[in-house]
Amino acid sequence: MVGPSRRRILITAGELPGTVSHLIDAIQAESRGDFRTAAEEYRHLTESGSPLDRIGIYQALARCYEKLGEVKTAGPWRRRAGGAYFELADDAMAKDERQYLSLVEYRNAVQDLAGDPTLKDAATEYKAVLAENWKGGPEGLTHEGLFGGVFLMGLGDHASAARYLFDSAEAISEQASEARDAALRKAARRAYELAHEAAMKAGNMQVAQVAKVRAFDLAQPQP
Repeated sequence: MVGPSRRRILITAGELPGTVSHLIDAIQAESRGDFRTAAEEYRHLTESGSPLDRIGIYQALARCYEKLGEVKTAGPWRRRAGGAYFELADDAMAKDERQYLSLVEYRNAVQDLAGDPTLKDAATEYKAVLAENWKGGPEGLTHEGLFGGVFLMGLGDHASAARYLFDSAEAISEQASEARDAALRKAARRAYELAHEAAMKAGNMQVAQVAKVRAFDLAQPQP
């Protein structure tokens, strides 16, 4: 959540009347479900305001196009939002917060751009942002790790996929053990199975073997 010191103020003292008018028209159109008109108005605002203001506009554009079912048009705006979050200065937002928000936007971008020629470049950026987030380990990022692993498997990057899937499986398995939760055990087992598959394709026999053994152990009845 953006704190009080970083609150977005889309109408600032130096804004031109036309810019303010576009913003109001966009908000009114979006509020009544006229997403086409809202997108047309938001497009006038992509170079206005602070970096955080612009991120808000990129997100609004993506949201409108997604509502219209035009995900290939939405994807580049998600991608721009992800890049802008990642490049924010420390005085605009804490590093861990902006990196996570960047990852969320890039995840949305690569989903929107599935099958699009620009997916390859977006995926490269997504992978770099995921790696930055992962430097602190999988805690709090298991969903992102699982998505990243499966997504990268689909792109043929089995080595990276194995890493994220195995680390996520380890985190989920630990949670399952502490909570004695059968559903979490099942999820951890499936994650280990995917990690095993990715590691085998990557030629990493050590990780593949460990993942296979742990998946087998989790398949056994709890004592």
